[in-house]
Amino acid sequence: MSSDSILANDLVPGLASHPGRLLKEELDAREMKQIDLAKELGIAKNVMSDIINGKRNLTPELAVRLENAFGIKAEFWMKYQVAYEIDKIRIKNRKAVEKAKISEKAKKQLASI
Repeated sequence: MSSDSILANDLVPGLASHPGRLLKEELDAREMKQIDLAKELGIAKNVMSDIINGKRNLTPELAVRLENAFGIKAEFWMKYQVAYEIDKIRIKNRKAVEKAKISEKAKKQLASI
């Protein structure tokens, strides 16, 4: 394998997908309204809207409530949240490296951090 090969771990997503998007898909699949889920979870409807629209992150407490509501493990929701946060950082780092005026070798080293 040459040093110019790209590994799956080296790929940086173009867009980070917030867990609210997945939550919205789950609501749609169950033909459930946001306000009904908000009531079931014991949260305000504006909090639910913020989560769905990617303006508020999932917390472990909310993940457990989602587990109880949907039967989907809290760990699944939290893994999705963590993956979103990591993707945001990778995208930010990639953009900073692309913007920086440094050698290609240094860019590759920074991109792998």
